[in-house]
Amino acid sequence: MLRFHGAWRITVVGRSADFDQRAVVRGAYGLRVLPGRVGATIEVDEESWTLSLEHHLWGRSWQPNLRTTPGPLTEHDGLRSQLLTSNDCHWPGKPLDYVNFVLRLEQTLAPAVTRAAERTAAPMRAARPLGEPIAAPVQAVRTSSSGWPEPASEPVYRPASEPAYGPERGRGTAPAAAPQPGESGRATW
Repeated sequence: MLRFHGAWRITVVGRSADFDQRAVVRGAYGLRVLPGRVGATIEVDEESWTLSLEHHLWGRSWQPNLRTTPGPLTEHDGLRSQLLTSNDCHWPGKPLDYVNFVLRLEQTLAPAVTRAAERTAAPMRAARPLGEPIAAPVQAVRTSSSGWPEPASEPVYRPASEPAYGPERGRGTAPAAAPQPGESGRATW
């Protein structure tokens, strides 16, 4: 089973098999079958899909082909193309590299923009109304893994008017009771 992405056209370009052949496309929109007749074509346009090649032995159900070999992926004149060759099953005396089912997959590529075309193209319009502020990128800052400051070695006593936590102190996020004289100031949980 081979995985593909995007829009492709699949065409049967060769068949020399005693058994019926087919290509099965499985994707988010269900299962589609391309019969193994030379010239048969199917268009697939899904984000992600799989392709498997199968044969139908006499009196049995459809079986996956023994071997499917993808050829090199080529690009020429805005068209990406690849041949898939397949061998349905092995019999004594039959060469292991025997090919009896061949598909061509084609994908149209978006035209490449050349530098000359970029220079002569009309300037792009703003994607936002003039005068609106542009959002600044957000930067994440890593803090300690626990989020709590290390305990002090000596208890710290603050007057009641001085905040014990929050942005005024620059550390901590949870309220804590100020330690009473004689307490260690450390959490006991």
